[in-house]
Amino acid sequence: YARDHGLVDEWDKYWPSLHIKKNARNTKKILRQINAAKIVSYKNSPVYMYGHQVPRNHQQALEIDRANGNNAWQQSEKMERDQLKEYDTFIDKGPNPNARELAGYKKINLHFVYAVKHDGRYKSRIVAAELNELQVWQTDVGNAYLEAFTKEKVYVIAGPEFAEIRGHVLVINKALYGLKSSGLRWYERFADVLRGMGFDSCPAEPEIWMRACASDGSILKQQLPKPNSVNTKRSFFEPPDRMKDGSYYEYIA
Repeated sequence: YARDHGLVDEWDKYWPSLHIKKNARNTKKILRQINAAKIVSYKNSPVYMYGHQVPRNHQQALEIDRANGNNAWQQSEKMERDQLKEYDTFIDKGPNPNARELAGYKKINLHFVYAVKHDGRYKSRIVAAELNELQVWQTDVGNAYLEAFTKEKVYVIAGPEFAEIRGHVLVINKALYGLKSSGLRWYERFADVLRGMGFDSCPAEPEIWMRACASDGSILKQQLPKPNSVNTKRSFFEPPDRMKDGSYYEYIA
């Protein structure tokens, strides 16, 4: 503040013990030290959600369970492993696969991310570390990314989080959270499902999906309006008036 407002000399004169001039010259170094201290604090300080301590890694999950005298976090991890198995997320090559089987694949790492839901449920998720007046229904697709297959050629060596298959080489088969292309794979999968339901991407706004319906609710196969035919005097997102024959559009955004 003193440096930015031209007060360094004045303040240094009144409070020489603070070494304001010296510190003003070393601002960048001090900021680096502050940021480093914040990182250390972040890594070591306990994290709480809704009154429950949340582990930062598998080892800490075991320690918290021991301290609490239960296996809540271990059960949460098992539920995630079971779901990954159900979705065929990995192709298990065993502990000692032939090197030729992994030709063209890149080894990456996985880790658990933990959270506590608002209702007190413990959630563990394995993540790849690579990197106005419309009538509305809202939904959530559970384990959405795992509905899609990945095109990335990557594998992992299962750590202690994988229990009985620890040490196995696992080729990633599904669009696991954390992979670079998983968002795109899920979008492609979701788009295919919507097309199968009779929806088409809106020419004016590709993230809006539309389908024409007859007055009795049955799906109509007809061309969507072109962008230049949209009435620009009103918002495109307002519900369209029903056609004379009672047909109308349904939207998904």
